[in-house]
Amino acid sequence: MEQEAKNNLPQQVSEVKFSWRYQEYFRHEKTVAWYVVSLILLVLAVVWCYFDNNITFGMFLILFYLVVLLYNNLNSEIVAFTITADGIRIGKKYHFFREFDYFFIVYEEVGIKNLYLQFRNPLKGRLAVPLDGQDALEIRKFLLKYLREDLEREAEPISDRLRRWLKL
Repeated sequence: MEQEAKNNLPQQVSEVKFSWRYQEYFRHEKTVAWYVVSLILLVLAVVWCYFDNNITFGMFLILFYLVVLLYNNLNSEIVAFTITADGIRIGKKYHFFREFDYFFIVYEEVGIKNLYLQFRNPLKGRLAVPLDGQDALEIRKFLLKYLREDLEREAEPISDRLRRWLKL
């Protein structure tokens, strides 16, 4: 019985330095006005595509709108985030530091408090992790031992700002 319990424990690669939980994504509450305006814009764009003889793009816009609506109805999961001396665990996936190119932290007094990790593989993109009450300076100091910091990044990426502004 005791051996069975040991086998079910998740293996830890190294000692945990920082650990917290966060919501997988922020779900924006959309008003009726948002749906009305977005639907009007969609219809106008699809009509323009029809007259421009670009039916394929019009179908793409309709599918994109449906995906946005479906994505809005998904429940956001709570993700466990752990930083160790060997890498980073996000949920059940473990990434060694060598998989990341650099990191940067956007920390505003009021508003955005995120850790961004850029993967070396461009297909994996960038990982944004809310710092939710964590000590950003301590995390930065620790990550500097293993990753380089992009000091030119002082603000939230435009893609994240646009996503928040559009409530996607």
